[in-house]
Amino acid sequence: MFRLFLLLLLAADSAGELRRLGLERISSGQPKLATPFLEKACALEQAPGDSCYYLARNHHALGDFEAARKAFDLAIKTAPPALLPRVYRAVALNYSALGRPEEAERDFRKSMELGPASPDDVRVDLGAFLFRQGRTEEASALLKLAVQANPESVRANLESGRVLLQTGQLEAAAKLLEKAVQRNPADPNGHLLLGRAYQRMGRDADAARELALGEAEWRRKQP
Repeated sequence: MFRLFLLLLLAADSAGELRRLGLERISSGQPKLATPFLEKACALEQAPGDSCYYLARNHHALGDFEAARKAFDLAIKTAPPALLPRVYRAVALNYSALGRPEEAERDFRKSMELGPASPDDVRVDLGAFLFRQGRTEEASALLKLAVQANPESVRANLESGRVLLQTGQLEAAAKLLEKAVQRNPADPNGHLLLGRAYQRMGRDADAARELALGEAEWRRKQP
């Protein structure tokens, strides 16, 4: 197996082929084995290309945020313009994981300036980030826009509902959290937040049900 791995790595001589081999290993649940292929693809690739972006994302998924930061620096230089909103969103999430909030906010806003980071709305990420920073009013405004733009978005409804719950707007929070739970019943966070909203509204039976569902889903996801 290791001999085959080395032969594939040595034989591939184009960024496209190396990227394909790396992404195949990510898809098969072998992200560590993907790294050498994506590193070589990134080194060989001429702009525009996305190999460095996928390398950076793979480092991030493996928890190596500093290596991801360096790869994202290369990705910004080589990515095609249409990919840049997604690249800057991923860069911001990586800076957030590194505990560098100023850089994270800068790049979230850069992603917003460049256009929608399809399929993810960066306003949800920035809103959740601002909420964690204690900037509730700014977070609420961004998340409201995200919900208006995509009323069926689980993430937008969940994060907006979280902020509304924090600010005591219980009816509005429950409405959004109900939608999030309906569309993604396997997410424990939605159930737990909705349970807290129902508790504060005096809906004890509904609260008990949602909290129990949230705990059950949380336990189910534990290794």
